Amino acid sequence: MPNEAYANGVPLRENSYFARNISDPERPFRLLTRIGMNGEIRQALLPAYAHDVEISPDRSVGVMCGFEATDQVAFDPETLDLMAVAPSFSRGWRGGGHAAYLANGKTVLMSERAPRQSLREGKVETHHGRITIRDVDTLKIHGSYSTYGIDPHDIRLIENDRYVVVANYGSLPGALSGKMDIPRHVHEACVTIIDVESGKLVDKCVTDRRRSELRHLAAGGLDRVFAIQARLGSEADLSRELRGEDEAYGVDITSEPGIAYMSAATLRVAKGKRPRRMGRRQDVAEMRHGLSIRYDAKNDQAIASYPSSHRLIVFDGASNEVLHSFDTRTMGLRFPCGITLLPDGVHYAVTGYWENLFVFELGSHRLNREACLYPTFFGHSHITAA
Repeated sequence: MPNEAYANGVPLRENSYFARNISDPERPFRLLTRIGMNGEIRQALLPAYAHDVEISPDRSVGVMCGFEATDQVAFDPETLDLMAVAPSFSRGWRGGGHAAYLANGKTVLMSERAPRQSLREGKVETHHGRITIRDVDTLKIHGSYSTYGIDPHDIRLIENDRYVVVANYGSLPGALSGKMDIPRHVHEACVTIIDVESGKLVDKCVTDRRRSELRHLAAGGLDRVFAIQARLGSEADLSRELRGEDEAYGVDITSEPGIAYMSAATLRVAKGKRPRRMGRRQDVAEMRHGLSIRYDAKNDQAIASYPSSHRLIVFDGASNEVLHSFDTRTMGLRFPCGITLLPDGVHYAVTGYWENLFVFELGSHRLNREACLYPTFFGHSHITAA
C-alpha cells in the first residue's frame, strides 16, 4: 500500500527521491524496500503492480514481478534505480507475479497469465498460461512455452535448472457472473513440471477441481515439491470456521473487504504420485492464507507462513509431519508473510505484512532476537535475500 507512505511531509509519489523511477504517477507503482542486515533501509517506487522480487545470481540486476497487470520491471539491486520496463507476453495477458533466474545469470523465466475469460467448452488450453524467457537486463522476450495450467503463479527451478515447477491457480470467472466469484470456481488447480530446454510437460498433478487454488510452492527435487493452497470464502464463512476461537482476535489486514481466507491443507507433491496432505487435521485448521514457503535442503524441511492465522509452520520433508507450529504473535511478529533463506546458510528471515523482520536459526528454529530488524513495508507478500 504505497499510498499509505509519506516522506518529507508529502506522499511518496510526490517525493522526488522516492519517485525518481516514476514517469507517470497515474500508472500503477509499488514501493521496493532493501534491508541491510546492519539495519540500513533503502526504498524507492517502481512502475509496476508487483508481487515478488528476485535477484540474479551475480546480484547485478533484480526483477519486480508484475502481477495481474501489464508491466514487468528490472532494477539495480544496490541503488534501486530502474533499469528496464517491459510489457507482458501479449495483448490482454497479465503478469503471473513470480520469476526464477537460470544459473547462467543471463536469462530470467517469468510466469504469465492468459486473458481472463469464462471457460469455453473444449478449449481449456486457451486459458493456460506461459513461461516467458527474458533477457535479464532488458526483459526482452526470447521465447515462451505453456505452463499447462490456468493462471500460473509461483515458479521454481530444480535439478540444476533442468526443470521448472509451476503452481497454477486453476480458477476462472463464473460462467453465469463472468466474475471471480467467492468461493472461487476452480477448474483445475495443479502443479506442473516442465523441461526448461524443450518446454515439454514432464508431469502434471491436479490438486483441486472445486474451490482451493494452488498458489505457492517450494521445491528441492522431483520428489520434494511442497505446495500451498488458498481457499477463499465470505466473512460469514470465516465466522463459522472460527466459532471455537475464544481468545480475542483482530481483522485480517492481508485480505480484501468481503473476502476471507479459510483453512486449506498444504500438500506434498512428487512426480507420478497423488498429492499428500501435510500435517494433521488440527494443523490444517491453522493453514489459512498460505503465502511463502521455502525448502531447507540441509535439514530436509519446508518452512511456510500463514499470515491470516499468524502461523509459521515447519514440515518434515520425509514424513510430511508438522515439526513446529509457531504463533508468531507471541514473539511480536504479526501476519508473517515473506520467508527467505539467508546467504550465511545458517539462518532464515520472516517478515510481517506491515512491518518487522525476524531472524531464525535453520534446523533448531530458535529466534535470534539480536538479529531482528524493525522496518516498515506498508504491506507485502514476499522477500528475497542476496
